[in-house]
Amino acid sequence: MKSERQNKIKALRGTSLFQGLPENALQEIATKSKIRQFFPSETIVWQGKPSDSLFIIINGIVVVKKVISQDKEQIFAYLMPGNTFGEVGILENQPRSATVAALSDVDVLVIRRGDFLDMLQSYPSIAIELAKMLGKYLVESNRRQSRGNRNSKVILIFNLCADSGGTTLGNALCKIIYEKTEMPTVYAEYPTPQQIMADLNIKQRGNIYKHNTGYDILLSQQDNLLPAAARTTLLLDSLLNDYNYLVINLQGNAQIDENIAMMLDYVNQILIIFPPLSEDWHESERLQKQLKKYVRLDEVTIFTLVNRSKSEFQDVSFDKDIDFEIPYFPNLNLIAASEQQNFKLPEALAEPLSNIFDRLERTNQIGLYIPTTVDVDMEVDTSEYVEKTLNFLAERFGGATSTEAKGVWNSEEVGLVGERVYLVYTYATRSDMNRYLDEIVDYVKNMKVKLSQEAMALEVNKKLTLI
Repeated sequence: MKSERQNKIKALRGTSLFQGLPENALQEIATKSKIRQFFPSETIVWQGKPSDSLFIIINGIVVVKKVISQDKEQIFAYLMPGNTFGEVGILENQPRSATVAALSDVDVLVIRRGDFLDMLQSYPSIAIELAKMLGKYLVESNRRQSRGNRNSKVILIFNLCADSGGTTLGNALCKIIYEKTEMPTVYAEYPTPQQIMADLNIKQRGNIYKHNTGYDILLSQQDNLLPAAARTTLLLDSLLNDYNYLVINLQGNAQIDENIAMMLDYVNQILIIFPPLSEDWHESERLQKQLKKYVRLDEVTIFTLVNRSKSEFQDVSFDKDIDFEIPYFPNLNLIAASEQQNFKLPEALAEPLSNIFDRLERTNQIGLYIPTTVDVDMEVDTSEYVEKTLNFLAERFGGATSTEAKGVWNSEEVGLVGERVYLVYTYATRSDMNRYLDEIVDYVKNMKVKLSQEAMALEVNKKLTLI
């Protein structure tokens, strides 16, 4: 009983609704909840049935879907440990709008509707977190409606200091995007385009400058007499209507004001650029924490780029955890040179920026952990399974990568076991993840049997579950 109560408290603490409560409150709520287990393909809740419970996922993966006809269904989402479902139906007291089924073995914590409503009155922090959650749902719904069927992609560049080189990298990225897609692409600077006008020696007046390589550069905003927020709204609406790709460079800006917060409602990708200095790296960590309050990480990718934009940065030692590094290019004015139609970007610049563009829509990370032991602690060569897994993921998502790591897990038979493991991971679009995640779970189940494992780990968007 003690172990079950501890599992309940751990599950409550792992979700945003309850994590702010003191221990005595969690103890009380745990007594009013039950743990239920579901097998793969078993339905947890049916659409159209009364919304009589709140569910917290302890372990496993569930699929949220709507049955359209006898042989057709629409998948809305996959939920992982720490996610909740059923809270909206409880508040509205309406039948469930979707079916939720177990994709793997699933453990959930169940709180009955009446008990949950009592908790909202007894613990205001739960109501506050629920209001925040519903507010996010509303913002996302409004954002989807405002964008309609447009598939425009927005990339925001945060320059942490004047030496970051965001203007150069932003224009190089636009050049790559247009070369790969030949779709309308625009580069803009916030709050004013002074840097790009100086770099390209642009003297002409007008709203748009036509770059020789095909993309556009926004030179000015119309309606300068309007308040800044109104100008930003009009600017975004106009650009989203006219362009498939928007690269917006936030010049020397590491602070999120109301206008940047508005842009974050539309963003698909964020680049944080800074020189190889420890103080700027710490600032990038602070900014990332702040950004995560505004964006969903399964929809928006945040990259860190160290740019050795000046000669004094060329040989500076820098061993921090970053995504990409841009070397110093002596005697090369990339902005001016890029105006030449036959100009090719240096490979050391083109490769990371191409990788960034390729990841623009693939924001969901899926990882499979391949052990190097069988029958608990017998070492074997599992490189064959690593190769098979690489091919399996590449066939579905276009590519995959493997890396070696050290893992420790608790076996029911022999206790703690330490071993080498291989993490094989890929990045997927939301539609591809919805299409193939059930196949991945089946693949992990089959490999678990072949490798004689008690369980195997699957990671989706940094959330780990055991199969």
